[in-house]
Amino acid sequence: MTTRCFDRPFTTKEILGEGAYGIVYKGTLSNEIHVLCKVLNDYEGNGEEFINEVAAIGKIHHVSVVRLVGFCLDGVRRALVFEYLPNQSLDKLIFPTSFKDNITLTWKKLT
Repeated sequence: MTTRCFDRPFTTKEILGEGAYGIVYKGTLSNEIHVLCKVLNDYEGNGEEFINEVAAIGKIHHVSVVRLVGFCLDGVRRALVFEYLPNQSLDKLIFPTSFKDNITLTWKKLT
């Protein structure tokens, strides 16, 4: 599903995080569904590689992976649109900052 990510500029209030590949914003689709929009850093390619990556990511369905719901491609501007999961960043669960934040899963919890 293509979406219209670049119709208006994102505001700093909508920034949820920033990484090596771009900035993550909280957005809302026209049907009032909240999403994450990861606006990727500029890319000089023709977009074909990006489309191939989107197709590959779109096929991934797993309980531990947020779902890709769309993408935007406008010249060199590209964005990935993911489902929004409220509460906290996944990296806080994966890489806790202290032992008290660390979640230990036993085999019983995993099955």
